[in-house]
Amino acid sequence: MKLINLALAIFLLVAGAAAQTAAPAIFFTDLTSGPNTGGESVSGSAGAYVTIYGNNFGATQGSSSVTLNGASCLRVVSWGTTWLWYQKIVVQLGSSCTSGNFVVTVGGVPSTAASVTVNGSTINQSAFTVRSGNIRCVSSGGSDSNSGSFGSCWATTQHAIQTIAAGDVAYVQSLTNSDACAQYNAALCLLSQGSSGSPKAIVAYPGATVTINTNQSYGLRTPNVSGPGPFWVIAGFHITTGGSEALSLLVANVRVVANVLACPGGNGTAACYEAESSGSSLGHQIYGNQWTQAGPSNFSSSSKTYHGLYFSSGNNHHDVGWNDIHNVIGGRGLQVYQEGVDGADIHIHDNLIHDTTLDGINLNGVNPNNGPVEVYNNVEYNVGKGPDPPDGAGIYSCVNFESNGSPTTKAKVYNNTCYSAGFPSTSNPSQSGAFSLYIPTTFENNLVYEASGRSYFTSDAGCGQVSGSNNNFFGNGGTPSCSALTSSTNVNPQIVSTSTPDFHLASGSPMIAAGTNALFPALDHDGVARANPPSIGAYEDPSGVQRPAPPTGLSVTVQ
Repeated sequence: MKLINLALAIFLLVAGAAAQTAAPAIFFTDLTSGPNTGGESVSGSAGAYVTIYGNNFGATQGSSSVTLNGASCLRVVSWGTTWLWYQKIVVQLGSSCTSGNFVVTVGGVPSTAASVTVNGSTINQSAFTVRSGNIRCVSSGGSDSNSGSFGSCWATTQHAIQTIAAGDVAYVQSLTNSDACAQYNAALCLLSQGSSGSPKAIVAYPGATVTINTNQSYGLRTPNVSGPGPFWVIAGFHITTGGSEALSLLVANVRVVANVLACPGGNGTAACYEAESSGSSLGHQIYGNQWTQAGPSNFSSSSKTYHGLYFSSGNNHHDVGWNDIHNVIGGRGLQVYQEGVDGADIHIHDNLIHDTTLDGINLNGVNPNNGPVEVYNNVEYNVGKGPDPPDGAGIYSCVNFESNGSPTTKAKVYNNTCYSAGFPSTSNPSQSGAFSLYIPTTFENNLVYEASGRSYFTSDAGCGQVSGSNNNFFGNGGTPSCSALTSSTNVNPQIVSTSTPDFHLASGSPMIAAGTNALFPALDHDGVARANPPSIGAYEDPSGVQRPAPPTGLSVTVQ
């Protein structure tokens, strides 16, 4: 009888584990188009290398598969490598590949893909277009007098930037000391541009760690506001600068993926990544990057006008997702601001933002009348942690919205997790709190977990412009008195840990299935499909699924 019971227990455990496996999800890819021939020839494949980022792929491939347009035309280079809190798969296109969607199948279950509508068009993050173009390489053993093809690589990335044509991809295996753009005080600069549908791309070769470490003011930049530089993909670089900006991309139509940025010398009115775009063009698509430090470790030298990511003008049509922004010393994690001008069509989602002196997300100059403004599925903690920077106080919150106009269309804030925001500034106490929303805002399914004494909404903005339902407020007394917020709860959300930290919902959390189905994303922060009704916060019901805690990175405590 004991043996039978033991066998039954093992069967139930295995069956339960199988039932608890989350379906695979694709978040984004580095390239969205490229050639299927002309590159490095390995085992019959010679097309572009493409990195697929997502989750629930499994640590090894086993019987899992990845296809493009329904065909098994891809060579798998690596499978399930950890990236930030999720995973990546690297594939190489074969000559039979055609345009379509990437699909990752694990345990017989096909992947779902994230999507967002920007500038009126839906971006399907699994879509890929096979097109013409050249595949080039850069290696320390190469020569700039070579052809640039594999087997005859160039020596410097700057030469590749200036030489490749629209639609070409250059894979960088290493950088050399001769990589420089001294006339623009940068390690590298974009002195050319791609075209619509055929961007130029510089991408770290699969498995290579390509490091730009410079004492110049810029790591990689466009030379000026007017260009050149539109239609680029920049992916996989590790950029550290002793100056203020690791990336300064002051043009539209750029896709910036999986770069690691550090600006320990950052200061002034700038950012570790400064972005601009203009007109009606598609703006920046910023996915899977990591900021490890923005601003000086010596807090007394920091500035409230220096940020992790700063959209400084032409702030329209941006999509910012799955990034890890932390250790921003002085200013904000992410800021949108142009004096007197409002941006629109801005999507901030699925990011991890923590340990910032001022706001985690500050959209100080947006008008939803001109296009959607939405913030969802973000995990933020220890943001607006203070103290007041040396050059004056700021706003201390997870999210701040302001406008130069008088919008009537509502911005949207939904399914975010915000923990311990709102340093109690003595210089600016009215702008300390989890949310600072000065424009009409739909506020739904948010998990607001404050430290004692820290407000749910800043007293300056209050909640007079906020409407919505099914939010949980906990940690600083009861629910706020907001007449247009309904079905608010005030219960311990039972997250896994605030000290590790790990903001996944523990089994039995009252947040599970407690949200409203009026507005919620299809996938949660980890890529797990949302239930209907969804859970409150950035994470869905865990159902026993083992999921990694977010990375904490390097934590800097400011006094």
